[in-house]
Amino acid sequence: MGKWRRLFAQALMVGTGILVALSGATTSVFANADGTTNVKNDKVTVKPVHGVTTNSIRGVDISSLQAELNAGVQFYDYNGKKQDILQTLEDSGVNYVRLRIWNDPFDSEGHTYGGGDATLTNEVKTAKDATAHHMKVLIDLQYSDFWADPAKQALPKAWKNYTFDQKKQAVYDYTKKVMTTMKNAGVDIGMVQVGNETTKGMMQESDPAKYMQFISEGVNAVHKYAPGALAAVHYESPTASSFAKIAAELKTNKVNYDVMGATYYPHWNGPDSNLIGAENVITKTYKKKFAVMEMSYPYTTDDMDGQPNIVGDISNPPYKISVQGQADAISDVWKTVMQNGNGKGLGAFYWEPAWIPVKAGWDNYQYNRDASIKYGTGWATQYAAEYYDDAGLTDAGANVNQYWGASSYDNQALFDPNGYPLQSLLTFKKMITYNYVSKNAKKPVDRYKVSKKTAYAYSFKGSNDSFTFKKAFVLSALKSFYKIDKAEYIVKTNGKTYLYYHITSGKKSGWIWHSYLKKYPNKITKTTKVSYKHRYMVKNKKGNVYGFQGDSKDFQFVTLHYLKNYPRTHFTVTRKTYVKKYNGKTYKYYYVHSTNGKVHGYVWHGYLK
Repeated sequence: MGKWRRLFAQALMVGTGILVALSGATTSVFANADGTTNVKNDKVTVKPVHGVTTNSIRGVDISSLQAELNAGVQFYDYNGKKQDILQTLEDSGVNYVRLRIWNDPFDSEGHTYGGGDATLTNEVKTAKDATAHHMKVLIDLQYSDFWADPAKQALPKAWKNYTFDQKKQAVYDYTKKVMTTMKNAGVDIGMVQVGNETTKGMMQESDPAKYMQFISEGVNAVHKYAPGALAAVHYESPTASSFAKIAAELKTNKVNYDVMGATYYPHWNGPDSNLIGAENVITKTYKKKFAVMEMSYPYTTDDMDGQPNIVGDISNPPYKISVQGQADAISDVWKTVMQNGNGKGLGAFYWEPAWIPVKAGWDNYQYNRDASIKYGTGWATQYAAEYYDDAGLTDAGANVNQYWGASSYDNQALFDPNGYPLQSLLTFKKMITYNYVSKNAKKPVDRYKVSKKTAYAYSFKGSNDSFTFKKAFVLSALKSFYKIDKAEYIVKTNGKTYLYYHITSGKKSGWIWHSYLKKYPNKITKTTKVSYKHRYMVKNKKGNVYGFQGDSKDFQFVTLHYLKNYPRTHFTVTRKTYVKKYNGKTYKYYYVHSTNGKVHGYVWHGYLK
């Protein structure tokens, strides 16, 4: 999010710090927050998304959570009962949490800069809670004391007078400190983001040959002190050309990263072809993993805390401004990432779904502003301006002075202004595809026997788009030879594709992984030419004329003609072929052709006279 725009007559700072908004209106749209709480009951329809499995990252950024909780904000479950928000997120299908960390977001007198009070201490608390709820944690190290994005990458105050080499060492040491602190707290670190939206530079350095050395130091520290975690880099405004340029610079500067992260807000960074182009470059050309680090979408344009929203009235919105539209935006972003990543798409993170008002109601602006000063709950406080001014980022400082206050993001949350979860939050669970049929396979005509009797045949519970396996019967119950009724390629929850065969035996019916069945082919054991031409006719109008499809050691019978249709036709035999069939018995077949040449093929000798 690198462009500066106006919101009505104002500019607001959002999550990563950009002062942007999309609106054609000239005045803010204010509404009493109580009038919007009914949206928590709005139902949503979410179809399973092929490619989104239980292993896909279905993450949320809740960096502001501790500030909200410290200010007294309460969250509820879907039944209206108070509940730990991490439990609600887990119940809703979230499996990953992203947490930004600023070095020292306070002025010399201890006043918070706001922005969710994203200190190491606070984020450790959230990270421990996330780990306890079976979630992995992505640590977003911004190497700044406040918002870092393409428009501003201010050095931490403590590093202001460092030499270039000292800054490199500081990045390494600080990364080590955070990794060690998190690991000692028992946090399950899944990924570490080295820098935030470093498209135009990092730590007030814009030369790629220099600032990428900072990134490299951070990546190296991640690999050493959190060896099980992925090291990620992060850029905004994804396109094929921009990400190709960035990836080339990273390669030239020998940055050993694992994951390329992108900022992708459908209303700012669309269409999705931009994201697809960037992802293909990273995953196909550079063989790196890919994830969307930030996305969100508004469910309303109403203001709910007195602070105008970063996203106002969107002209030509890509989705409806509704709870359903929010769910659609979520599932579409995950669909794009998981279906266009050449097997290296990891998933995505929804940005700040819990950044709701401390006290709901636009007429509670002063209350929410005061809470921001005390707890850091708003996007900024007035104390952040001096930090940006000292860093030479006077435009950022001026905007802080003019527009600091409460949350400008509440209308994009996945909780209503009073802490009740919206149904769109359930998209994280509903979009999972547990198993699905990718395509029908060609049905084999071989005969089969069971090769692993302790395995099971299964029935599919659900639809072809998403189903679970249910045991039907143990394979030891199959005693004889069987034909395949159907064959399908199935993508399972681990993302891998398996071939399954369907068998029916009496009242038993089930799907079996093809490797648990052994094929019994037909084989040609001997062929003898017939030197004389003896004519034959059909006996009892039985049998068929066959073709042999395959080679002599493994072939199938293909019906070409029915003998009953040729009761008076004379056939000439030209050779005798002995076939050892799947059941181990050997049969003699004649190769015949009709006198007019229209019918020819193999016939079991007993059907001719």
